[in-house]
Amino acid sequence: MSDLVSERTPQIIAAEINSYKESRGRIQLTFAVEIGRRLIEAKSLLPYGDWGKWLQEHVNYSQFTAERYMKVAREYGHARRGSPEGEDEESSTLQILSYSQALALLDVPEEERAEFIAELDIENMSVRQLQRAIKERGQAKQEKEEAEQENRELQEALESEKEKNNQLKKERDGLKLRTEELEKEKQNLEQDVAKKTAENSKLKESQLFKNNQKLRTDLTAVQIKNATHRVAFKFEALEKAFKELTYELDLLVNIDKDVHGEYRKNLRKFLLKCLDERVEN
Repeated sequence: MSDLVSERTPQIIAAEINSYKESRGRIQLTFAVEIGRRLIEAKSLLPYGDWGKWLQEHVNYSQFTAERYMKVAREYGHARRGSPEGEDEESSTLQILSYSQALALLDVPEEERAEFIAELDIENMSVRQLQRAIKERGQAKQEKEEAEQENRELQEALESEKEKNNQLKKERDGLKLRTEELEKEKQNLEQDVAKKTAENSKLKESQLFKNNQKLRTDLTAVQIKNATHRVAFKFEALEKAFKELTYELDLLVNIDKDVHGEYRKNLRKFLLKCLDERVEN
């Protein structure tokens, strides 16, 4: 029977590779893909450790050169046996690209490569021009990603500031409500004092003398309570204002250290002055 298929050996594959190498002019991508496929096939047939020696003796390639051909075959080889829908476009890519151009285009992601090639007059471009276009594309893509990242960070910062403002508004509303409650308590206390004073004025002179001490005690207690509430409210408001001021100063240090230092010095002088003038009295 003469129709038996000959067994493929590394020697047969080497002969096929060398026939492609004999093509004149620039190495077309089609030839490079076929060479790469045969190198992949040969490597799978050779015993472990014989790969480098076989390359040198049979096709005169270094392992680095062979790896580049195999990589091109893996990246572009599907165009020869791809789906009918993409076959025309991919076959066209094989026809117009040189091997050197194909190597340069490996820096472009596979899913973006066809669109990038379509945007260029690649048949009339040198490899250096193509490499420059790829570099410019990478820089533009990086700048876009950095701009998008910066925009996301700014948006997050804006949302954070909005949340802080909402929290400050809630705290302000809480202080306002507390102020109203304290004012109401003050009015009630004043009404109690007025009521007790009116009632005591109706007592007989003897009864007024007898209860005078108790009235003074009650009045003193009311005054103390009223003063305590006022001081507590004022202290709470002062503490809140001081926290807000120091928070804003902390933000200012990242914007203008000189202005921050000046305000910090003024704040210290003000606090010391208040302590000297008020607390000791």
